[in-house]
Amino acid sequence: MNSTYTPLIEISNIVHLYKGMRVLDVAQLSFDKGKVYAVLGPNGSGKTTLLNILGVLLKPTKGTVYFEGKDVYASTTLVSDIREKMTTVIQNPVLFDTTVEKNIAYGLAIRGVNGEKIKSIVAECLSTVRLEGFQKRKARLLSGGEAQRVAIARALAIKPQVLFLDEFTSNVDEKSIEVLENVIKTINKEYGSTVFLVTHDTQQAYRLADEVVTLFEGKVIASSLENLFRGKVKKVNDISVFDTGKITIEVVTDKEGMVYAAIDPRDIILSLQPISSSARNSFFGEITRIVDEGSCVSMTMRAGEEFKVKITRESFLGMKLGVGSRVCLTFKSTAVEVF
Repeated sequence: MNSTYTPLIEISNIVHLYKGMRVLDVAQLSFDKGKVYAVLGPNGSGKTTLLNILGVLLKPTKGTVYFEGKDVYASTTLVSDIREKMTTVIQNPVLFDTTVEKNIAYGLAIRGVNGEKIKSIVAECLSTVRLEGFQKRKARLLSGGEAQRVAIARALAIKPQVLFLDEFTSNVDEKSIEVLENVIKTINKEYGSTVFLVTHDTQQAYRLADEVVTLFEGKVIASSLENLFRGKVKKVNDISVFDTGKITIEVVTDKEGMVYAAIDPRDIILSLQPISSSARNSFFGEITRIVDEGSCVSMTMRAGEEFKVKITRESFLGMKLGVGSRVCLTFKSTAVEVF
């Protein structure tokens, strides 16, 4: 390891097996203190396994996990000490059947914090997650978004050095997602916590994170995995054609049979009518969702499959697009990553 630089967490030559199957295979990753990291990938890609290994909740089958330069599993005492600096909020958090205040106070009480101090910390944490005055509410009567925020407040109460969030917005409404994402930004800024969030939402990952780690079938890959499709590649007149069952796409690959293919949203050209181009793939579609991201606009559209497209704000306004607009999607065969 580099003597002049010590990451907060580093993993080296990690392999994890589950029922004899290799579910994670990562040569090396390092993470700095005070940053927000997103772990991105489809279901079954190894995201939660990686999160649990980083959080010292799961010992890998092979490889080494370092925390502040120390081999985590060098001693059981070190494992316990490091776990006390971390906390995890899972996708469907379990709240105790009591008040919000007692839920948040749980970790403080078992650490021997006195009553008055507990009240102060609970109020501070509720303010952080935008639930001021919820102390006496029954936790089991909260909405999904409110329950998730209480679970985060409970995690924050012990002032963790590292906070892990596993699909923390997957079961909440759009309004709660916006609130929760703002909470994450606040936690990172005001608490200085290093935050790891697992998500399958590419846009969310890039909105929130300083760095994004993308997993596919247990391995770290360079692709963002947006517009990810599963299908079969076959040769037609020496041209490789990828068939999802709903659309066919010309691709450049030596592979045949069942594969995955991904297309970067920025590599898709959007137009009102078909354009004259060397690009071999062109489909008409209908815009179903629009997200203004400032200098650019992200859109979701149905064109046989569901596509994500990202264009400049200037282009969006110039075409006078809206939800329901019919547009043409065009992209080159070389823009399709096959794996």
